[in-house]
Amino acid sequence: MKKWAGLALMSFALIVIGYVALPGYALEQLEQAAEEADAREQRVRQEGMDKLQRYVDFPELRDNLKLRLQRQLRESMGNSLPEEFDELLVAGTNLFIGPLLGQLITPAGIADLLRGGTNLYEFERELYRRQSPPAQNQAQEQDASEDAGWQRLDWRFTSFNRITADYGEGGRASLRLMLERHGLRWQLVDIELLETTNRE
Repeated sequence: MKKWAGLALMSFALIVIGYVALPGYALEQLEQAAEEADAREQRVRQEGMDKLQRYVDFPELRDNLKLRLQRQLRESMGNSLPEEFDELLVAGTNLFIGPLLGQLITPAGIADLLRGGTNLYEFERELYRRQSPPAQNQAQEQDASEDAGWQRLDWRFTSFNRITADYGEGGRASLRLMLERHGLRWQLVDIELLETTNRE
């Protein structure tokens, strides 16, 4: 009897450990896929894109982002728009937001977003390029490359089948990913850009 109780307890412990570990594994796969999608080799890039297809629920992600944008638009208009025009507002936003999200929310777009810090630095460097001595320029690039790129700061369960993960630079969260459990796999279903301008 004790043997069966011990086996049952061990099985339960393994299930709990697996359940807690799987979201972390899914986040690692997303991060790895984002890096692979930026590789020079075509084969590695394709592997990264395929992995993103597995760990991102693109239709649900687009729908959630569309709903959030509609809600923010409605809130920004306050009471200036009568409730009778809500359906017209939804139809109008769907007309513009749907195709836009279809172009942005792709494996390549998600990979760029997850590499946000690095890509934003490179964009800024190109935009504000200045002539400087080669040695100084290389030192600046090396320092910036060490700090560039968003890092995972924290992740937590928000419900039995949902987690959130915060990413940012310098300990400040800029991006929140929301993953849901679909069967045995956790998939990205929502993204929120966090307010990072509040300073003491």
